[in-house]
Amino acid sequence: MNVTGCRYTNVVEIIVAVLLILYPALMFAVKGGMNGAFLLLLLLSLAVVILRPRGLPPILWRRETTYYLLSMLALPVAIFLSQSYHHHYDAHPYDAASRFLLAVPVLLLLHRLPFNIVAMVQYGFPLATIAGCFMLKHIDQGRFGIATLDLIHFGDFALVLGVMSLLSLNWAGREAFLLRAFKLAGFFAGIYASVASGSRGGWLALPVFLLMFAYFRLGKISLKVLFAVPLIMVIAGFIAFNINSSVHHRVEDVVNDVSNFRHGHPDTPTGIRLQLFQVAAEIAFKNPIFGVGPDGFAREMEPMLKAGKVTALAADLGKGEVHNELLSRAAGLGLFGLIAILSIYLVPARIFYRAMKSDSVKVRQAGMLGLVFVSGFMVFGLTAETLNLTMATAFYSLTVAVLLAACLNIHHSEQVSPNTL
Repeated sequence: MNVTGCRYTNVVEIIVAVLLILYPALMFAVKGGMNGAFLLLLLLSLAVVILRPRGLPPILWRRETTYYLLSMLALPVAIFLSQSYHHHYDAHPYDAASRFLLAVPVLLLLHRLPFNIVAMVQYGFPLATIAGCFMLKHIDQGRFGIATLDLIHFGDFALVLGVMSLLSLNWAGREAFLLRAFKLAGFFAGIYASVASGSRGGWLALPVFLLMFAYFRLGKISLKVLFAVPLIMVIAGFIAFNINSSVHHRVEDVVNDVSNFRHGHPDTPTGIRLQLFQVAAEIAFKNPIFGVGPDGFAREMEPMLKAGKVTALAADLGKGEVHNELLSRAAGLGLFGLIAILSIYLVPARIFYRAMKSDSVKVRQAGMLGLVFVSGFMVFGLTAETLNLTMATAFYSLTVAVLLAACLNIHHSEQVSPNTL
């Protein structure tokens, strides 16, 4: 019986390892691939609960797990409260939001597995960015992307995966030259894909990533670091602006858009965003507790157009999204929605931050990777609704679960006490 249990455990570990390596690349390469990998891991986690293979240890429920569960539950609850207030129930808003909650069983499975299985995700980071570069094709006005994702999501996701590829160097110990080269190639592929996509909103995350890395290496953020990081980014930005035509044109576009907006010509990409930000803030202030409903912002566009607060083009695009994650949740779901989206970011971020103070080098690095990932999504959400697609919520919630499992792993070779984090 024990032999059978061990065989089941080995099969589970192999399946999990393969899925963790492949899911970031599947997100780029196959339409629906991200949701498919997420579903397989969810089904596997439920199967483990039912079959209870003897080779796996029991679930160790920690205080951090409770906080994580509540944060993942927050958005579905906020949607229900808003729908109840407006007496309008619709299953569609729960589609993407459910991915957060469904990631909880996956976490419970992953943090029962050995660290070396969970850490297999590190090979998925460079694999995804390199695969994404091979898939690049011209989309529009000198911008390149892939067929399975829009330009903004592709550029942002490639950027954060590339940075995590670099920051995962030597995560499980001293690595061979070829593996280090593979991860470095993944980093450059991610940067190249981001630049080629022209998704300039994601570039705002680069100084944040640099600060996270500095904190990981130094254990603190000194005045020298606070001075050096902006200086490094200014120098790097100046070089990129002058040698890369894509960066040059995208930065010039922002400057021209802002100038046009100030002179009464608001129908530019930046101008439209500014219009939508303004009306979203107004809607949120007028409906502070429950918002106007999960799909209410789109219905508000016509009245806003008639009131002269948005142009016809902005109103039409506003029926799709607000282009800001926080304003979207605040306008649609009110205070509960704002608390929900902040908890989705900040609760895992807090756990990752505390993990960076662990005595274990591997746990500290897992905490850094997690904090980089979450902070990247927070920055991406300032200029786009990153978590309004099922694919994006599956990617975010699964990656957070994987990195949390690495931080809370009970089978790490360097045991961490429950009070460490």
